[in-house]
Amino acid sequence: MTTSLRPESKASSRRALLAGALGGLGALAASAIGRPSLTEAHDVDDVLLGGGNTATATTSITNNSNSNTVLAATSSSSGAAFEGTTTSGDAIQGNSESGTAVRGTAGSGFGVKGVSNAVGVYGSAAGTSSSKGVWGETTVGHAIHGTATSGFAGYFAGKVYTTRFHELKEIADPTAPAADKARLFVRDNGLGKTQLCVRFNTGAIRVLATQA
Repeated sequence: MTTSLRPESKASSRRALLAGALGGLGALAASAIGRPSLTEAHDVDDVLLGGGNTATATTSITNNSNSNTVLAATSSSSGAAFEGTTTSGDAIQGNSESGTAVRGTAGSGFGVKGVSNAVGVYGSAAGTSSSKGVWGETTVGHAIHGTATSGFAGYFAGKVYTTRFHELKEIADPTAPAADKARLFVRDNGLGKTQLCVRFNTGAIRVLATQA
C-alpha cells in the first residue's frame, strides 16, 4: 500500500514560527542579564560626570542624617580639586552655624586660593567675641602671610591685639606719610647699631631708642 504525506497546515506553520521567535527572544534576554545596557540614556536631571552640566536654578545636595562631608572633591594631580568661577558674584560661598564655612587642605600649593579684582578671600563671623572671620594656624612659618609691592600687605580698620610681640626688620628710612600719620621702623645708625625710629608727615625722623 502506498502512503502519501499530507502537507503541513498553515496553522501548524504559524505556531512553529511563533515558538521559534519566542525562543529567540528568551535567549536574548538571558544573555543580557548581568551586563549593563549599552543604550542606557543619561537622565537630564542627573549630574553628568566628565562632562558639562547646565542649569538655571540652584543645584543643592543635602545630608540630614549624619555629620559626614556633604561634597568632597579630590585631585590626584596638580589640578584644582574644586573650582568656582563667576563674573560678578561670589565664586565660592560657605555658610556654617558652628563649624568652618570653607576649609581647604593641600599637601603643597594653597589650601584655599581666591583670585579677584575686588576681594580674593573674604571671611565674616559675627557669633561671639571669640568668633574668627579668617583663621590661620601653623606650627612654623606664617599663619597669615601678606605680600604687597606698593599697597599694604596687611590692613586693619580697627584695633590690633597680640599676645606676644611685634618684630621689625631694619630698612632704609621710609618716605614721609600723609598728614595725621606716622611711620614706625628700625634702621641701622651707620655704626652697626639698630635704631627704633618714627617718621612724621613733615619728614622729621625721631630716634626713640638706639641699640646699646
